[in-house]
Parts: sequence; structure tokens; C-alpha cells
Amino acid sequence: MRPVSRALALVVLAFCISLCLSFCISCTGDRTGLNPQDKAPDIKGRDLNGTETSLRQVPGQVLLVNFWATWCAPCMAELPALQSLHTALKDRGFTVVGVAVDDSPENIREAQAKFGITYPIIIDADSQSKRLYEIKGLPESYVLGPEQRVQIVMDPDGRSGPVTRIVGPREWSEKWASQVLASAATK
Repeated sequence: MRPVSRALALVVLAFCISLCLSFCISCTGDRTGLNPQDKAPDIKGRDLNGTETSLRQVPGQVLLVNFWATWCAPCMAELPALQSLHTALKDRGFTVVGVAVDDSPENIREAQAKFGITYPIIIDADSQSKRLYEIKGLPESYVLGPEQRVQIVMDPDGRSGPVTRIVGPREWSEKWASQVLASAATK
């Protein structure tokens, strides 16, 4: 076999192996989250009044979907910043949505009262959203833009680059969210 043919055969073989590996990884559930511009899976549950609700019912041009629980200290620490962000930008089309997982409605109501949370909270009693969004730990957040599609955003930690999944607590700032809102408006 000539050197050019051999090189071409190796490139094709490498491509086939990488394609097979990526297919196998996605089949086994070992992915690392949703891809940019994926339509976000709907999250169904109840609100704090016991009424059935879903992510699709939440209004807003941009949604910051935050997965949290009351037993998670970092989750609780970021609640005031999330509420502040929601209050500052809710009239501009930016909505924070809390998705409470692995928790009781009583504990969630206590946190809502303690921190004055006014943004929508969906209680995911059976934790389906953790599987749908491939949540590995709490807190985790996604930014959804128009048509509730997953957005690539600059991580608000200021140290990381562009992400689709924001892992861990953040100091949510109005400046960061305003930039995300402006970016989504141009898409």
C-alpha cells in the first residue's frame, strides 16, 4: 500500500472509531449535558400551591433554570442573588425558574418565605428533570433563550469560558444577565 493510501486509510479509520465512540457514549448516558440550541426538555411538576405546572408555561424571553434543594448549602447561599436578579430583570423578559429536586414541599416553602422568593418554582417530586438535564450535582443551571433552546453563555464566575451548563453556585449579577438577555434578543 502506498504511503498516501495508508495515511488516508488511517484517517478514515480514526474518524470511524471516534464516530463509534461518540455514539456509544450518547447511548450509555455518559454525556455531559444538553447541546447548544437543543430544545430544552419540559419539566413537569407542581408549584408551591400544589397546582400542576411545567417549564413550558413559564413566560420569558430568557430563562435561567436553576436546579436546587434546601439540603444543599451552596444552593441556599445563592438564593438571595437569584431573587435579586429576577426582581431586577423580570420586566425585561428575563425569568429565573427554580427547579426543586429531592426535597419536600414544606422545606421549599420555608426557603421561599425566608428568602422572599417570587420567581416560579417547580417541584420535581420524582426527579425526572435530573435525568432529562443530566444533572450531576447541585446547584446547576441552564440558560434557555428563545423557544426555550439551550444557550451558550459566558460562565458568570468570570474565570471560565463559554458553557451550556453552569455547575455550582455563582454570584449572579444583573450585568451578566443583561448581556445574556441582549445576546438572546439578537438571535
